[in-house]
Amino acid sequence: MSYREQHRVAHGGAIRNVLIVTRAFDYGGAEKHLLELLRRIDRTGLRLSILCLGQDLYSERLGAERDIEVSACNRPPISLWDWVRLFRKARPDAVVFIYGWIWAFPWFASIGARLARIPRRFSIQHLMTPIDTNRGWARDLIRKMFGPVTMKISASQFHTTIAVSDDMKKSLIRDLGFPAGTIRTIHNGVSSSEFAPSEKNGSNLRNERGISSGEFVLACAARLSEQKGIDILLQGLALVMRAGITFRCFIIGDGPLKDQLIDQARRIGLTGRVFFEGFRDDVRMYLQASSAFVLPSRREGLPLSILEAMACGLPCIVTDVGGNTEAIKDKINGLVVPAGSAEALANAISYLATHEPERAQMSKLAREMATEEFDIEKSMAEIARVVLN
Repeated sequence: MSYREQHRVAHGGAIRNVLIVTRAFDYGGAEKHLLELLRRIDRTGLRLSILCLGQDLYSERLGAERDIEVSACNRPPISLWDWVRLFRKARPDAVVFIYGWIWAFPWFASIGARLARIPRRFSIQHLMTPIDTNRGWARDLIRKMFGPVTMKISASQFHTTIAVSDDMKKSLIRDLGFPAGTIRTIHNGVSSSEFAPSEKNGSNLRNERGISSGEFVLACAARLSEQKGIDILLQGLALVMRAGITFRCFIIGDGPLKDQLIDQARRIGLTGRVFFEGFRDDVRMYLQASSAFVLPSRREGLPLSILEAMACGLPCIVTDVGGNTEAIKDKINGLVVPAGSAEALANAISYLATHEPERAQMSKLAREMATEEFDIEKSMAEIARVVLN
């Protein structure tokens, strides 16, 4: 008997209500991760609802999944008692907080769920971010002084906290005092059937852009924000160009630094080599047209973009932050460089561009590791087991 069947027997077949609380302003990895979970979870005897405290990024993308109720809160909870009232009105059997970043919700939100007597409380943690919020010196000072203490109290209200990488788990325990006994790692996953190499798709895009089959092409799928380090990538690419190495680079994503980064690329002479493609829901054709993937992040959890690139058979150049090195093993299925170093990034790009046999071997191992160790069905089943048991 499966864990879902056992639960239905134990509870007399009653429908259970699970409320998922999110706060997001852009569609990114945490939001995509949630959609993948919702699409795969067995909803027999289960009523799922999403409460969006930011923008509703789900209704349109859920498509045929109309049995999942999505609502946006026009007046997000401010005080502890606002949170208590919210949960008493919803009356779920379980609540899941989706932390796209560690400060996504006020520390007392989980206390509100407990005071409202929600039987089961969970969180999924995607990214450690600095305490400094740059939203005023007074707020920053308060958060620096009391942030770790309040987060420890907040974390103690969850029955289980899911971290998307071992590095994230260690940071939550070490830096914020999360109770070690209630936190577990469940890595992000990728569908190796949806994300796979395709010579046909890759050739079509290359032909459209006038790129020869043998030319070295980089892909970078990332939000255009300070966290992702695209400014460092552009600096590194300028060094590669000065070394006389031919390349093209697709940057797929949008964000607050878009205009600044486009201007930077123009100023350092990368016009015609770097292409800002904007946001794309589906990045597969760019990955399939590329020779390698690069993500020069300053901070990370475990990026889905790396796993998708690996599944498409791309060796990845990543920085040694967050869970990146849990997916990319240096000189095995990619290259790992120090965060913030344009020179190290340039050296890694140059190596892959000029060492085709080594690149081909890394490509093979990247695909194998994505398929064997980061299977999305396995990771989503583990999350469902935690939340629904």
